[in-house]
Amino acid sequence: MPEPGQLNVNDRVLLHLCRFAADVPPEEYPADCTQAGIAVAVGISRTHVPRAVRGLIKDGLVTELTARVKGHDRRMNVYAVTTEGLNNVDRLWKTLLTLSYPVLGDGKTADMTGKDIEESVGRKRAIAAISQMRDGIVRINETRRAPVRELKEAPAIEAFYGREPELKFMDDFMDSDAKVLVVLGNRGYGTTALTRKFIEGQEEEDVLWAALTPETTAKELESKLIDFGKRVGKDVTTFSEVLGLGNAILVFDDYFSASDDLVEFFADAIDNAKDAKIVISARQETPAYSWFYQKKHVDSGTVQELKIKGLDENSAKRMLGNDKIEKDALRRIMMMTRGQPMILKLLKEENFKELKKNTVFTSEEIRYLLFLKDKTQ
Repeated sequence: MPEPGQLNVNDRVLLHLCRFAADVPPEEYPADCTQAGIAVAVGISRTHVPRAVRGLIKDGLVTELTARVKGHDRRMNVYAVTTEGLNNVDRLWKTLLTLSYPVLGDGKTADMTGKDIEESVGRKRAIAAISQMRDGIVRINETRRAPVRELKEAPAIEAFYGREPELKFMDDFMDSDAKVLVVLGNRGYGTTALTRKFIEGQEEEDVLWAALTPETTAKELESKLIDFGKRVGKDVTTFSEVLGLGNAILVFDDYFSASDDLVEFFADAIDNAKDAKIVISARQETPAYSWFYQKKHVDSGTVQELKIKGLDENSAKRMLGNDKIEKDALRRIMMMTRGQPMILKLLKEENFKELKKNTVFTSEEIRYLLFLKDKTQ
Protein backbone atom coordinates (compact mmCIF):
# COMPACT_ATOMS: atom_id res chain seq x y z
CA MET A 1 0.00 0.00 0.00
CA PRO A 2 1.44 3.42 -0.96
CA GLU A 3 2.54 5.66 1.86
CA PRO A 4 1.91 9.43 1.88
CA GLY A 5 4.63 11.19 -0.10
CA GLN A 6 5.76 7.90 -1.67
CA LEU A 7 3.52 7.83 -4.74
CA ASN A 8 5.88 6.94 -7.59
CA VAL A 9 6.32 9.09 -10.68
CA ASN A 10 4.49 6.68 -13.01
CA ASP A 11 1.42 6.66 -10.78
CA ARG A 12 1.47 10.46 -10.50
CA VAL A 13 1.68 10.84 -14.29
CA LEU A 14 -1.15 8.33 -14.76
CA LEU A 15 -3.31 10.18 -12.23
CA HIS A 16 -2.61 13.45 -14.00
CA LEU A 17 -3.49 12.13 -17.46
CA CYS A 18 -6.69 10.46 -16.30
CA ARG A 19 -8.16 13.92 -15.64
CA PHE A 20 -8.30 14.48 -19.40
CA ALA A 21 -9.70 11.09 -20.41
CA ALA A 22 -12.96 11.04 -22.36
CA ASP A 23 -15.05 8.42 -24.15
CA VAL A 24 -14.65 10.26 -27.46
CA PRO A 25 -11.15 11.44 -28.46
CA PRO A 26 -11.06 15.25 -28.58
CA GLU A 27 -10.28 17.20 -31.74
CA GLU A 28 -7.46 18.87 -29.87
CA TYR A 29 -5.74 17.97 -26.62
CA PRO A 30 -4.83 20.31 -23.78
CA ALA A 31 -1.14 21.18 -23.40
CA ASP A 32 -1.25 19.23 -20.11
CA CYS A 33 -1.11 16.02 -22.19
CA THR A 34 2.28 16.85 -23.76
CA GLN A 35 5.53 15.96 -22.06
CA ALA A 36 6.09 19.61 -21.15
CA GLY A 37 2.61 19.87 -19.68
CA ILE A 38 3.06 16.66 -17.70
CA ALA A 39 6.38 17.87 -16.27
CA VAL A 40 4.97 21.20 -15.12
CA ALA A 41 1.69 19.78 -13.77
CA VAL A 42 3.23 16.89 -11.86
CA GLY A 43 6.20 18.94 -10.71
CA ILE A 44 8.97 16.76 -12.11
CA SER A 45 11.87 17.45 -14.43
CA ARG A 46 11.08 17.33 -18.14
CA THR A 47 13.87 14.79 -18.52
CA HIS A 48 12.09 12.39 -16.15
CA VAL A 49 8.89 12.32 -18.19
CA PRO A 50 10.06 10.15 -21.15
CA ARG A 51 11.02 7.31 -18.82
CA ALA A 52 7.68 7.48 -17.03
CA VAL A 53 5.51 7.52 -20.16
CA ARG A 54 7.56 4.74 -21.78
CA GLY A 55 6.87 2.56 -18.76
CA LEU A 56 3.16 3.38 -18.83
CA ILE A 57 2.97 2.68 -22.56
CA LYS A 58 4.78 -0.65 -22.11
CA ASP A 59 2.23 -1.63 -19.45
CA GLY A 60 -0.67 -0.71 -21.76
CA LEU A 61 -1.90 2.07 -19.47
CA VAL A 62 -1.12 5.02 -21.76
CA THR A 63 -0.96 5.48 -25.50
CA GLU A 64 1.12 7.97 -27.48
CA LEU A 65 -0.30 9.76 -30.52
CA THR A 66 0.31 12.80 -32.66
CA ALA A 67 -2.55 15.28 -32.41
CA ARG A 68 -3.47 18.94 -32.38
CA VAL A 69 -2.78 20.74 -29.12
CA LYS A 70 -4.77 23.71 -27.89
CA GLY A 71 -2.87 26.95 -28.43
CA HIS A 72 -0.41 25.40 -30.92
CA ASP A 73 -0.53 25.60 -34.69
CA ARG A 74 1.03 22.21 -35.35
CA ARG A 75 0.47 18.63 -34.31
CA MET A 76 2.47 17.37 -31.35
CA ASN A 77 3.11 14.18 -29.39
CA VAL A 78 0.47 13.75 -26.70
CA TYR A 79 -0.39 11.01 -24.22
CA ALA A 80 -3.81 9.59 -23.39
CA VAL A 81 -4.93 7.03 -20.82
CA THR A 82 -6.21 3.70 -22.17
CA THR A 83 -9.20 1.77 -20.83
CA GLU A 84 -6.81 -0.43 -18.84
CA GLY A 85 -5.17 2.73 -17.54
CA LEU A 86 -8.51 4.07 -16.29
CA ASN A 87 -9.20 0.75 -14.56
CA ASN A 88 -5.79 0.98 -12.93
CA VAL A 89 -6.51 4.55 -11.76
CA ASP A 90 -9.82 3.45 -10.23
CA ARG A 91 -8.05 0.78 -8.20
CA LEU A 92 -5.25 3.14 -7.19
CA TRP A 93 -7.65 5.94 -6.25
CA LYS A 94 -9.63 3.67 -3.93
CA THR A 95 -6.42 3.04 -2.02
CA LEU A 96 -5.38 6.71 -2.02
CA LEU A 97 -8.77 7.74 -0.59
CA THR A 98 -7.99 5.80 2.60
CA LEU A 99 -4.59 7.40 3.22
CA SER A 100 -3.90 10.48 5.31
CA TYR A 101 -1.92 13.44 3.95
CA PRO A 102 -0.58 16.70 5.36
CA VAL A 103 -2.54 19.25 3.32
CA LEU A 104 -1.43 22.85 2.88
CA GLY A 105 -4.21 25.33 2.15
CA ASP A 106 -4.58 29.05 2.92
CA GLY A 107 -1.18 29.02 4.60
CA LYS A 108 -2.06 26.29 7.11
CA THR A 109 -1.26 22.58 7.22
CA ALA A 110 -3.74 19.96 8.44
CA ASP A 111 -3.99 16.20 8.09
CA MET A 112 -6.72 15.03 5.73
CA THR A 113 -7.59 11.70 4.14
CA GLY A 114 -7.90 11.39 0.39
CA LYS A 115 -11.65 11.07 0.90
CA ASP A 116 -11.70 14.34 2.87
CA ILE A 117 -9.80 16.10 0.08
CA GLU A 118 -12.19 14.73 -2.55
CA GLU A 119 -15.23 15.88 -0.59
CA SER A 120 -13.65 19.31 -0.09
CA VAL A 121 -12.58 20.14 -3.66
CA GLY A 122 -14.12 17.44 -5.90
CA ARG A 123 -12.56 14.38 -7.46
CA LYS A 124 -10.71 16.04 -10.37
CA ARG A 125 -9.08 18.69 -8.21
CA ALA A 126 -8.26 16.10 -5.54
CA ILE A 127 -6.56 13.87 -8.12
CA ALA A 128 -4.66 16.89 -9.45
CA ALA A 129 -3.52 17.92 -5.96
CA ILE A 130 -2.31 14.45 -4.99
CA SER A 131 -0.58 13.87 -8.33
CA GLN A 132 1.28 17.19 -7.82
CA MET A 133 2.27 16.36 -4.22
CA ARG A 134 5.71 17.77 -3.29
CA ASP A 135 7.82 16.55 -0.36
CA GLY A 136 4.91 14.53 0.99
CA ILE A 137 2.64 17.61 1.21
CA VAL A 138 -0.57 18.06 -0.77
CA ARG A 139 -1.09 21.67 -1.74
CA ILE A 140 -4.57 22.98 -2.46
CA ASN A 141 -5.21 26.23 -4.33
CA GLU A 142 -1.52 26.59 -5.13
CA THR A 143 -0.77 28.93 -8.04
CA ARG A 144 1.80 27.77 -10.55
CA ARG A 145 4.86 29.94 -11.11
CA ALA A 146 4.80 31.59 -14.51
CA PRO A 147 7.62 30.37 -16.79
CA VAL A 148 10.66 32.65 -17.03
CA ARG A 149 10.98 33.78 -20.67
CA GLU A 150 14.21 35.70 -21.30
CA LEU A 151 13.78 36.44 -25.01
CA LYS A 152 14.96 40.03 -25.38
CA GLU A 153 17.83 38.89 -27.64
CA ALA A 154 15.56 36.72 -29.78
CA PRO A 155 14.50 38.17 -33.15
CA ALA A 156 10.89 38.62 -34.18
CA ILE A 157 9.62 36.32 -36.95
CA GLU A 158 8.45 38.35 -39.92
CA ALA A 159 7.52 35.47 -42.21
CA PHE A 160 7.72 31.74 -41.59
CA TYR A 161 6.46 29.01 -43.91
CA GLY A 162 6.77 25.23 -43.97
CA ARG A 163 9.44 23.42 -41.96
CA GLU A 164 6.92 20.97 -40.46
CA PRO A 165 9.36 18.01 -40.55
CA GLU A 166 12.05 20.13 -38.88
CA LEU A 167 9.69 21.35 -36.16
CA LYS A 168 8.56 17.77 -35.55
CA PHE A 169 12.21 16.73 -35.21
CA MET A 170 12.71 19.47 -32.60
CA ASP A 171 9.57 18.42 -30.72
CA ASP A 172 10.87 14.85 -30.69
CA PHE A 173 14.21 16.10 -29.32
CA MET A 174 12.34 17.61 -26.37
CA ASP A 175 10.69 14.23 -25.77
CA SER A 176 13.99 12.34 -25.99
CA ASP A 177 16.85 11.68 -23.59
CA ALA A 178 19.21 13.82 -25.69
CA LYS A 179 20.58 16.90 -23.96
CA VAL A 180 21.77 19.06 -26.85
CA LEU A 181 20.28 19.87 -30.26
CA VAL A 182 22.48 21.54 -32.86
CA VAL A 183 20.52 23.13 -35.72
CA LEU A 184 22.91 23.34 -38.67
CA GLY A 185 22.50 25.37 -41.83
CA ASN A 186 24.41 27.68 -44.12
CA ARG A 187 23.94 31.41 -43.65
CA GLY A 188 20.54 32.56 -44.86
CA TYR A 189 18.85 29.15 -44.58
CA GLY A 190 16.85 30.13 -41.52
CA THR A 191 18.35 28.31 -38.53
CA THR A 192 17.53 31.29 -36.31
CA ALA A 193 13.96 31.66 -37.61
CA LEU A 194 13.35 27.92 -37.24
CA THR A 195 14.64 27.93 -33.66
CA ARG A 196 12.57 31.01 -32.82
CA LYS A 197 9.43 29.39 -34.24
CA PHE A 198 10.12 26.26 -32.22
CA ILE A 199 10.53 28.25 -28.99
CA GLU A 200 7.16 29.93 -29.59
CA GLY A 201 5.55 26.53 -29.11
CA GLN A 202 7.40 25.73 -25.87
CA GLU A 203 5.10 27.71 -23.60
CA GLU A 204 5.56 25.71 -20.40
CA GLU A 205 9.35 25.86 -20.21
CA ASP A 206 11.69 28.47 -18.77
CA VAL A 207 13.68 29.81 -21.74
CA LEU A 208 16.87 31.82 -22.10
CA TRP A 209 17.81 33.06 -25.58
CA ALA A 210 21.44 34.17 -25.91
CA ALA A 211 22.54 35.72 -29.20
CA LEU A 212 26.19 34.97 -29.96
CA THR A 213 28.56 37.43 -31.63
CA PRO A 214 32.30 37.29 -32.41
CA GLU A 215 32.82 39.38 -29.25
CA THR A 216 30.88 37.06 -26.90
CA THR A 217 33.06 35.71 -24.10
CA ALA A 218 32.58 32.64 -21.94
CA LYS A 219 32.61 34.79 -18.79
CA GLU A 220 29.86 37.04 -20.15
CA LEU A 221 27.77 34.04 -21.21
CA GLU A 222 28.18 32.29 -17.86
CA SER A 223 27.08 35.44 -16.02
CA LYS A 224 23.99 35.72 -18.22
CA LEU A 225 23.08 32.09 -17.57
CA ILE A 226 23.46 32.40 -13.81
CA ASP A 227 21.29 35.55 -13.76
CA PHE A 228 18.64 33.58 -15.64
CA GLY A 229 19.02 30.65 -13.26
CA LYS A 230 18.44 32.91 -10.26
CA ARG A 231 15.15 34.06 -11.78
CA VAL A 232 14.08 30.44 -12.14
CA GLY A 233 15.26 29.32 -8.70
CA LYS A 234 16.70 31.62 -6.06
CA ASP A 235 19.16 28.94 -4.91
CA VAL A 236 20.89 28.75 -8.31
CA THR A 237 24.39 30.22 -8.07
CA THR A 238 26.54 28.25 -10.55
CA PHE A 239 26.49 27.32 -14.22
CA SER A 240 26.34 23.66 -13.23
CA GLU A 241 23.10 24.36 -11.33
CA VAL A 242 21.68 26.13 -14.38
CA LEU A 243 22.37 22.97 -16.40
CA GLY A 244 20.37 21.08 -13.79
CA LEU A 245 17.18 23.13 -14.20
CA GLY A 246 14.61 20.52 -15.11
CA ASN A 247 12.24 22.49 -17.33
CA ALA A 248 14.63 24.97 -18.89
CA ILE A 249 15.68 25.46 -22.51
CA LEU A 250 18.97 27.28 -23.09
CA VAL A 251 19.17 28.67 -26.62
CA PHE A 252 22.44 29.87 -28.14
CA ASP A 253 21.90 31.53 -31.50
CA ASP A 254 24.29 31.88 -34.43
CA TYR A 255 27.30 29.89 -33.32
CA PHE A 256 30.03 30.38 -35.90
CA SER A 257 33.65 31.41 -35.47
CA ALA A 258 34.26 31.29 -31.72
CA SER A 259 37.17 32.08 -29.43
CA ASP A 260 39.03 29.25 -27.73
CA ASP A 261 37.43 29.98 -24.36
CA LEU A 262 33.94 29.89 -25.90
CA VAL A 263 34.64 26.58 -27.65
CA GLU A 264 35.83 25.19 -24.30
CA PHE A 265 32.74 26.63 -22.58
CA PHE A 266 30.36 24.76 -24.91
CA ALA A 267 32.45 21.59 -24.79
CA ASP A 268 32.22 21.65 -20.98
CA ALA A 269 28.46 22.28 -21.19
CA ILE A 270 28.03 19.12 -23.26
CA ASP A 271 30.26 17.00 -21.04
CA ASN A 272 28.37 18.19 -17.95
CA ALA A 273 24.85 18.36 -19.44
CA LYS A 274 22.09 17.55 -16.97
CA ASP A 275 18.34 18.18 -17.04
CA ALA A 276 18.19 21.45 -19.00
CA LYS A 277 17.78 21.17 -22.76
CA ILE A 278 20.34 23.05 -24.87
CA VAL A 279 19.53 24.24 -28.40
CA ILE A 280 22.30 25.75 -30.53
CA SER A 281 21.77 27.20 -33.99
CA ALA A 282 25.07 27.00 -35.85
CA ARG A 283 26.38 27.73 -39.30
CA GLN A 284 27.28 24.75 -41.43
CA GLU A 285 30.46 26.54 -42.51
CA THR A 286 31.76 26.84 -38.92
CA PRO A 287 35.55 26.27 -38.99
CA ALA A 288 36.64 22.81 -37.90
CA TYR A 289 38.67 24.21 -35.00
CA SER A 290 35.54 25.89 -33.57
CA TRP A 291 33.42 22.75 -33.23
CA PHE A 292 32.65 22.00 -29.61
CA TYR A 293 31.31 18.44 -29.87
CA GLN A 294 32.53 15.20 -31.37
CA LYS A 295 31.13 12.17 -33.15
CA LYS A 296 31.08 10.26 -29.84
CA HIS A 297 28.53 12.75 -28.46
CA VAL A 298 26.24 12.15 -31.44
CA ASP A 299 26.73 8.38 -31.35
CA SER A 300 25.92 8.25 -27.63
CA GLY A 301 22.72 10.26 -28.13
CA THR A 302 23.83 13.19 -25.99
CA VAL A 303 23.84 15.46 -29.05
CA GLN A 304 21.35 15.44 -31.92
CA GLU A 305 21.99 17.25 -35.20
CA LEU A 306 19.32 18.80 -37.42
CA LYS A 307 20.72 19.81 -40.79
CA ILE A 308 18.34 22.10 -42.63
CA LYS A 309 18.14 22.77 -46.34
CA GLY A 310 16.06 25.12 -48.46
CA LEU A 311 12.28 25.50 -48.36
CA ASP A 312 9.94 23.20 -50.27
CA GLU A 313 8.26 24.62 -53.40
CA ASN A 314 4.93 25.43 -51.76
CA SER A 315 6.63 27.32 -48.93
CA ALA A 316 8.91 29.07 -51.44
CA LYS A 317 5.88 30.32 -53.39
CA ARG A 318 4.44 31.80 -50.22
CA MET A 319 7.78 33.37 -49.30
CA LEU A 320 7.93 34.95 -52.75
CA GLY A 321 4.40 36.27 -52.34
CA ASN A 322 3.22 34.69 -55.59
CA ASP A 323 1.05 31.58 -55.10
CA LYS A 324 0.31 31.51 -58.84
CA ILE A 325 3.89 31.67 -60.07
CA GLU A 326 4.55 29.88 -63.33
CA LYS A 327 5.80 26.34 -62.72
CA ASP A 328 8.92 26.67 -64.88
CA ALA A 329 9.76 30.07 -63.35
CA LEU A 330 9.55 28.57 -59.86
CA ARG A 331 11.70 25.64 -60.92
CA ARG A 332 14.41 28.01 -62.18
CA ILE A 333 14.26 30.11 -59.00
CA MET A 334 14.54 27.01 -56.82
CA MET A 335 17.49 25.77 -58.87
CA MET A 336 19.32 29.10 -58.55
CA THR A 337 18.47 29.89 -54.91
CA ARG A 338 18.17 26.32 -53.57
CA GLY A 339 15.09 27.53 -51.70
CA GLN A 340 17.15 29.74 -49.40
CA PRO A 341 14.65 31.74 -47.30
CA MET A 342 16.79 34.88 -47.05
CA ILE A 343 17.12 35.18 -50.83
CA LEU A 344 13.42 34.44 -51.43
CA LYS A 345 12.47 37.13 -48.91
CA LEU A 346 14.75 39.70 -50.56
CA LEU A 347 13.29 38.80 -53.96
CA LYS A 348 9.78 39.40 -52.64
CA GLU A 349 10.90 42.78 -51.31
CA GLU A 350 12.71 43.47 -54.61
CA ASN A 351 15.69 44.53 -52.53
CA PHE A 352 18.35 44.68 -55.24
CA LYS A 353 20.94 46.28 -52.96
CA GLU A 354 20.79 43.58 -50.28
CA LEU A 355 20.69 40.81 -52.87
CA LYS A 356 23.86 42.21 -54.39
CA LYS A 357 25.46 42.52 -50.94
CA ASN A 358 24.46 39.16 -49.46
CA THR A 359 24.59 36.77 -52.44
CA VAL A 360 27.05 35.76 -55.14
CA PHE A 361 24.58 36.57 -57.93
CA THR A 362 25.60 39.02 -60.63
CA SER A 363 23.43 42.05 -61.33
CA GLU A 364 22.09 40.31 -64.44
CA GLU A 365 21.16 37.18 -62.46
CA ILE A 366 19.37 39.24 -59.82
CA ARG A 367 17.34 41.05 -62.48
CA TYR A 368 16.50 37.68 -64.04
CA LEU A 369 15.32 36.29 -60.69
CA LEU A 370 13.19 39.38 -60.07
CA PHE A 371 11.65 38.88 -63.51
CA LEU A 372 10.95 35.20 -62.82
CA LYS A 373 9.32 35.75 -59.41
CA ASP A 374 6.52 37.85 -60.95
CA LYS A 375 5.62 35.38 -63.73
CA THR A 376 2.20 33.80 -63.27
CA GLN A 377 0.43 30.88 -64.88
